[in-house]
Amino acid sequence: MNINQRRCTSELKPPTKYLFVSVVFGGFGLISLWGKVIAHRREVTLDAAAGQVTISRVSAFFRPKQRSYPLEMFGSVQSYILQGKFPINRVELVTKTGGEALMLALFEPANVASSFFSLPREGENKLAERLRQEIAGQLGLLDRGFLGNRMFGAQLKD
Repeated sequence: MNINQRRCTSELKPPTKYLFVSVVFGGFGLISLWGKVIAHRREVTLDAAAGQVTISRVSAFFRPKQRSYPLEMFGSVQSYILQGKFPINRVELVTKTGGEALMLALFEPANVASSFFSLPREGENKLAERLRQEIAGQLGLLDRGFLGNRMFGAQLKD
């Protein structure tokens, strides 16, 4: 009987092991989903009349957070593709000193090809281009345009 009991307990261990692994991977998935939900709750308000840029977001526990910057601090707006496994088209306000930037919006890059026979490369999303041009025109900022593929520099805190 002692041998049979050992077989039964050894047969029960693998399912609990798989259950533990699935709980761990499920937890990582939930954390990733939680992060995306929080990121989508970020809003940027550009108020020319008040002369302020306000970032409203929530913490990990959905407590509201807000930070404001004077609009006179910024001199230009730019767009570029941040390379990586999942490239992203970023639109940013750049400080007058040029040392730091404030992320305004993220878009999927547009895949463009110079000809039918060439491979597609990432280009500026049309919505990102329109946003960049509208911000530059309405706020009187320099439009630095689309800078292509590059790494992001120093960022201002939200």
